[in-house]
Amino acid sequence: MKTDSFLLSAAVLFAAVLHAGTGSNIRYFSNAGDDTADGLTPQTAWRSLEKLAKDLPAGGEARLRRGDTFYGRVKLKPGRDAAHRTVLTAYGNGPAPEISAFKIAKPALGTWTFSGTNHLWRLDLSDFSKIDGNRMTSDGNVGFLKVDGRIFARKFFDLPRLQQQWDFIDDGRTVTVWSAKNPSELSKDIRLAPNMGTIPFVNHMELRGITVRGTGAHGSNGVGADIRIVDCGFLEIGGSKLPGYGDGRTRYGNCIECWAGSTDVQVTRCSFSGVYDVAFTMQGPNPFRSWENVHVTDSVFSNCTQCIEIWTTKCKPGIGMKNCSFQRNVCVNSGFGWGYDTRPNKDTSTPLLVYGMQTEVCDLLVKGNTFINNHLALVYKAGGLSELPEGYLIEGNTIIGNPTIRQHGGKRPDVAAAREALIRSRNTFRP
Repeated sequence: MKTDSFLLSAAVLFAAVLHAGTGSNIRYFSNAGDDTADGLTPQTAWRSLEKLAKDLPAGGEARLRRGDTFYGRVKLKPGRDAAHRTVLTAYGNGPAPEISAFKIAKPALGTWTFSGTNHLWRLDLSDFSKIDGNRMTSDGNVGFLKVDGRIFARKFFDLPRLQQQWDFIDDGRTVTVWSAKNPSELSKDIRLAPNMGTIPFVNHMELRGITVRGTGAHGSNGVGADIRIVDCGFLEIGGSKLPGYGDGRTRYGNCIECWAGSTDVQVTRCSFSGVYDVAFTMQGPNPFRSWENVHVTDSVFSNCTQCIEIWTTKCKPGIGMKNCSFQRNVCVNSGFGWGYDTRPNKDTSTPLLVYGMQTEVCDLLVKGNTFINNHLALVYKAGGLSELPEGYLIEGNTIIGNPTIRQHGGKRPDVAAAREALIRSRNTFRP
């Protein structure tokens, strides 16, 4: 009996220690928190994303209070393995917590400096005395302005072209806007979306129940293995110029960018809206690295320029997309939204974008989705691509509204026409 009692006591003690050890990897965050607290309870929550990046352990769980907005970038440490992912999630009641890169212009009249000519007003985004919100970066490469809840994305690269209210240009540090009056007289809520990706990929990472809103770059991106993104929202993303590319006038920005070499990525029950470029993309010109087991399911896409994009170039034999899918999603108003009006090439405004695809390996299934009111077509091919890859299967989908299969200039080869007929026979098109 004494032995049984001892073993029972030891088991209870072991379970308590195990529970305490697990609990010690959980940290709470709130806007009312304090980085000098222990972060172990909602009452002793930490406050900043800097603290999260520094002290959340690998394989730990950061819980953000619902209803709060955290400005800046989230940097997670890689999880230890699939059973011990590093998790970013929510606690409490109310709307999902938000991660935002928005810089918020202070409402004082002195925030903006008049240039002395042509209704031009300047704001130095590296001067944090004039900025609330995101202070993790002084980058002035802005994707769009959000003024009193409305997005303005007419970004120019030549100063004389600024002619309308909230037209803007930047030099990487200072933003100049055209305004009939001091911008602070016209609005008390002016937000600027800088070129800052908000949640970079790390291996064994899970995002659950959070919202990413307001960046001129990507929402979440990189190369990663074992990525889970569940019940999250990606809103108001993109529009900054792509650094180091072309003539410096190309704009970009995706909600989730899954770069070449990523494996075991699952995105499910998420929402995407208001993105300059594409909601979810598998891309990267790496001839040696494939995408494997990448799946986007049961999600809603609205007012995205494109919903899903694939592109790669010069792949070596055996390299490409393997066991990937886009299934049971709803895509509404693809090609509409603020991104369409500002893009130089509007032909790409379709739910499915295929670019380049210089690979013999393309195992991608698009099935069971509903596409409603596509702006131009269902598929757009670019980058010298004459026909869709054989392994790109588009079947069992319902397309409501624009019945066009594709939108592409020039004459269509017979093989492409046959491929489109095959797509039409395998899907349901309704007016």
